[in-house]
Amino acid sequence: MTSSSPRKLPTTSSIRIRSLLLALAALAAFLPACDRGPGTLITVYSPSLQISIPAPPGWTTELGSQAGFLMQIFTGPSTDVPERPGIRVQVMSGPMPVGRDLDEISRRYIEGHEITSQSDYSLHGFPGKTWSFVSGDGAESSRLLLAPVEGVLYGIYARGEAPTVEDYRWALEAMWEGFSLEQEPFLEVYARPELGLRFGYPRSWQRTNLLSEPGKSFFVAFLSPPLALEDGRATIHATLEVSVNTLPPETTLEAFYAQRTELLGDNYRLIRHEQVGEGRGISDLYGTETQLASYLERTFYFVQGGRAYIYKFITQNAVYHQIEPWIEEIAKSFQPLPGADTSS
Repeated sequence: MTSSSPRKLPTTSSIRIRSLLLALAALAAFLPACDRGPGTLITVYSPSLQISIPAPPGWTTELGSQAGFLMQIFTGPSTDVPERPGIRVQVMSGPMPVGRDLDEISRRYIEGHEITSQSDYSLHGFPGKTWSFVSGDGAESSRLLLAPVEGVLYGIYARGEAPTVEDYRWALEAMWEGFSLEQEPFLEVYARPELGLRFGYPRSWQRTNLLSEPGKSFFVAFLSPPLALEDGRATIHATLEVSVNTLPPETTLEAFYAQRTELLGDNYRLIRHEQVGEGRGISDLYGTETQLASYLERTFYFVQGGRAYIYKFITQNAVYHQIEPWIEEIAKSFQPLPGADTSS
């Protein structure tokens, strides 16, 4: 940090609206799930597989492995006898078998069953296939998805009592549609070349705010899908806020960081501080509270070409710890574009 005391920078747009965004996020989190329709799902991130997938919040989940494949296993109750498991969904990731196509691989799952449907599937633009099939006596129903991506085979295998699988068809369709690779090369890209700005974000996160004051500041925010339920009813989300602000050309990262953190106030408790990007940026983890909940806020600071770039994640404490590896993966894309035009 610099030992000098440079003049304070003006309060930016993201500072002025932080309290409003926190209040809106808290309000959205505490809306009853029953008001969101019977198909409420939460999005589960698996750090082992580096994938995300929507799933019913009442299902249990565990990790497993078999024949070199990692698995995130979901188990749901029978709709006939809720005390017993009635459906099991395995999300898989492992090396693509050499010299074998998807039809050959699918036989170990489908053999002895009757195929009821088969169609093509696209995972981030990579071609795959999906099948539905039933046992000979019709008592068991299954669905299978296989998609190879750059030498890795991803799959979803759902199997269970035919009535339970049918009752959860809406959930399975959402799992098939929402299955996503959460690795930096496969993130959606948001870019504003005139600001030297480019970053990745999960395709399940929706843009919620956009504010711009030409020549001074820019702000954009994204809201995650529901990541957890609180008290069995209220959905909990995460937000990603990104801001760009014009600086005096001589302002260093250390000087901007010092002035910025002075504006946070006593409600922000610093938990972790570190250098990122080989010293090109700074990352802080803060604890903060509202009247409704306690939050963790992960903030990344960069300065380049007369602009400050701030990337910020906000979510409730328990959810933050669940998705921190996801945040770290997303953060790999957080860097200003080199050689960006600084005159606009």
